[in-house]
Amino acid sequence: MTPIESIYEIKSAFLDLQRHLNKKKPVVYQRAHERYEKLVNRFFKENKDFVKPEQKLQCFDDPVSFMKLMDTALEYYYELGN
Repeated sequence: MTPIESIYEIKSAFLDLQRHLNKKKPVVYQRAHERYEKLVNRFFKENKDFVKPEQKLQCFDDPVSFMKLMDTALEYYYELGN
């Protein structure tokens, strides 16, 4: 799988999770947040040459920052390919 394909896969899974991250039920939120953290970890593991480790904590706390970082990574990989 290419980095671009992987990022799109992570992004898709994240978008599916978003509705659960906004639930008020603690059990639903907790499970969704665990899955979200796994997605963040996967993104950082697979893109370690692009991202800075200190960005990870911000992504754990702020899903909007995570989405922006994925978009920036996609732009980077598309530019590399051209």
